[in-house]
Amino acid sequence: MSELSDVLTGAGIVGIGAGQLAAEHDAFGGSKMLVAGLLAVLGAQEADKAAAWRLADIRAMQALLGDAAPAVGVGLTLTELDAAWSTLSDALIAHHARIEAAGDRAADAEILKFYVESCARRDLVWPM
Repeated sequence: MSELSDVLTGAGIVGIGAGQLAAEHDAFGGSKMLVAGLLAVLGAQEADKAAAWRLADIRAMQALLGDAAPAVGVGLTLTELDAAWSTLSDALIAHHARIEAAGDRAADAEILKFYVESCARRDLVWPM
């Protein structure tokens, strides 16, 4: 885990614990603290793998699109990676529609496989 992930995990654990204790006296306030803690733990998971899943998706979409892949920037901030991901995702969706219309089952299966793998890369585990 990264330092950011460690901080968010720690904040999440404190928030969850404090939320549970506070809920004994104030259900609404306790539930808000509990949710904040849960979000911090989920944020820690995302922070730990945010760049990795985006880079893996970008490479996979470029491979699926081949020469039809639009040019995208090579920045490594999440904002830059999200922009590249979005551009390639739009191109892949259009490409997928053309493949489906053409009845190319093999190419369709490869794209569907990418979608499953992409979702797995982004999976966040509910901490409770």
